[in-house]
Amino acid sequence: MPKLSNEAIERRKNRIEDAAKQLFIRQGFHATSMRNIAARAGTSLGNVYNYYPTKESILGSIISKYQRVIDERLRSMFDEITDPLSSEDLTKFALLVKEMVNQHHDFWLLMYIDVLEFENRHFRKVFENVAQKMRRRFAEAFDDLKQRGALHEGVDPAIGFTAAYMQFFNYFIVEKLFGGGRHFGISDEQVIKQLTEIYSRGLLRDGKLIKAKRSSKPATRSLKSNSKRTRN
Repeated sequence: MPKLSNEAIERRKNRIEDAAKQLFIRQGFHATSMRNIAARAGTSLGNVYNYYPTKESILGSIISKYQRVIDERLRSMFDEITDPLSSEDLTKFALLVKEMVNQHHDFWLLMYIDVLEFENRHFRKVFENVAQKMRRRFAEAFDDLKQRGALHEGVDPAIGFTAAYMQFFNYFIVEKLFGGGRHFGISDEQVIKQLTEIYSRGLLRDGKLIKAKRSSKPATRSLKSNSKRTRN
């Protein structure tokens, strides 16, 4: 029997993995058998075992390949950002996150399958040390903000940008995978605008937080006085 070329082997493996991915998404990992995968791929069960010793090794290979694609996609997105906490670049970044979520629908579905059936064993690295990665990637921009005194005291810009990224990501995941249907009650464009303003400018005007705290003290004393009168 002639030996298969590397290209032919990869084609067979890709066909098996594509079949497995469709079954995992449709009916779950544990409800899918190796025999199901072989039938879906149009190959023999023995042929599947030639390339993958276990069903989980198929899932691991699928996720690993997707992960490389997502990592490259994120690097490309970060290359388009020069001022990560500016309104302009946050808006651009939010649109890029939306595009990434929409174009890699299957990857995120597999992530939730992994959470449900493996306690996030395979996807854990996706979100490991995200803030540290942001800190390294945008070190120059963050240092510039600190040097210019543009940050509130004690605020870590890497944490701020990571929070913005995760908020955008979670928003579009809910919209795409869970049929959120404008779960913020406004359009995507309006959500991006609102979140961008919050992360680049904050919720409260300068000095308003202090005033809010001061105005709350009399109310607290009043509650205590009412409590005493009630007990008496």
